[in-house]
Parts: sequence; C-alpha cells; structure tokens
Amino acid sequence: MITLKRFLTMDTAKNIYLCLTGAGVVVFMFYCMRIQFFPTGLSLSDVIFFLMVIASFSLFLFFFILCWYSMSIITANIFMRVALFTLRRTKKSDLHRTFKGTNRMAKLMKIYEPFLAHFLISAIGIMIIFFMESSNKIDFFSISLSIIMTAFCIMLIPNIYYDKKIQKPKKKKLAGLMVGCGFFFFFMVSDMPPVLSDAGMTYIGVKKSNITVMLQGPDLEMARHLTGNQSQVYFKGDALFTGVGATSLLVINNKEIIVKNENLSLSL
Repeated sequence: MITLKRFLTMDTAKNIYLCLTGAGVVVFMFYCMRIQFFPTGLSLSDVIFFLMVIASFSLFLFFFILCWYSMSIITANIFMRVALFTLRRTKKSDLHRTFKGTNRMAKLMKIYEPFLAHFLISAIGIMIIFFMESSNKIDFFSISLSIIMTAFCIMLIPNIYYDKKIQKPKKKKLAGLMVGCGFFFFFMVSDMPPVLSDAGMTYIGVKKSNITVMLQGPDLEMARHLTGNQSQVYFKGDALFTGVGATSLLVINNKEIIVKNENLSLSL
C-alpha cells in the first residue's frame, strides 16, 4: 500500500523530472533558433538528451553567475571605500552619513563576506573573461558595464534597509527588485547567454569545433562544391548535432551544409 508521504514524494519527483525536461527543451529550442537549424529525427521521447542539455547549461550558468556575483561584490566594495574616503575629505556630511550608514548596514547583512572567497572567485572570473575576450567570444565593454550595473544594484540593497523613509513592508519588495535587476543585467547586457549555450552544447558533444569529417553520397558532392575541389575526401570544419537525430549541421569554408548522419564520419 502506497502511503500519502510516499505518493507526495513520487509526485514531487515526477514534477521535478518534467520541469527539468521541459527546461531542456526550452534551452534546446532557443539554441536552435539562434543557429537557425533544427535537427530532424528528434522527439519529446529523447528525454535523456534534453536532461543533458539543461544539466550542462545549468552547470555553466551557476559557475558564471557565481563569478559575476563575486566580481560585482568586489566592485561594490571598492566603490564604497572610495566614496567614503572622498566624502570624508570633502566634508559633505549628509551624503557621507548616508554612505557610512549604508556601509554599516552592508556589514550587518554580511553582503561583502567572505571577502577572501569573493576575491579568489573574482580572480578566476577575470582570467576567464580576458581569455574569452582575446578569443573574440565576448565584448569587454558589455561585460564591464554588466558588472558595474550589478554592483550598483548590490549597493542599493543595504541602502534600502538603512533608509528609514522606506516602510518595512516595501523593503523586501525593493530588495527583490534589485536582485531581479541584477539578473536582468547579467542576461541582457553581458551577452553571456549565447556563450553559455555554446559552452553547454560543446560540453555534451553536440557542438564540435575544428574537426575532420568524411562524407559520402550526395552530401559529399555538396561539400566538394563548397570547397571547389572535386577530388577532396576529408573536410575541416565545425559540426553540430552529430549523433543526435537524423541530420547534422556542418560549417565548411564558413558555409553551412545540412547532411544526413548516416553519410557522416568524424575524426576528432
């Protein structure tokens, strides 16, 4: 006999399973729309593939949000220290009192703690950003703007709780709004979602870069037409969705070609 507790547990697990699969389908659809290619032969029954998609995307998303948060914390802390030092010298009492109270509230809320952990994570994030920027995968200005705007939102949260003019019921709503704005700046200003989706698809093997492919049949003739070499057998390029569905997308000589997986062989 199935108890109510076990039934609720099974129902919860089923809902989590369906939500994760649905999220994988959504990420997969957005990725296909971005690259303007939809592989054939896929169905909703390919749940393992969709679970792998959302798992890989979530892994990279969590890592980059952690880096973003730590870099924004460090930026907010530096700006707060500079502002307090400057206002102390200029003797602007009201503004200085506001910044000092906001900084004191931030310490009570432990926003900047643990500082050493945030510093180490920020150092890793900065190295990754410079590596990706050198590879022309991201725009450094968009990244910097996103971090600064997120840091500004973080600074406003303790200020909201410090400001006595704001009623208590509104404080949590305004703080939640600042958190939402931080996520908005991450997704919309930093241009990171395409990078995350590419990284996730590469991690699970959907996207393969700079590989050697061998084709046969009509797909071979089309690839030879793209290269202009009628005797060529092996081709260098990128491949997407190999082993998934019935068709794959190849990029040869910066030109896209859709081929059948049965006519495709890869060499990594």
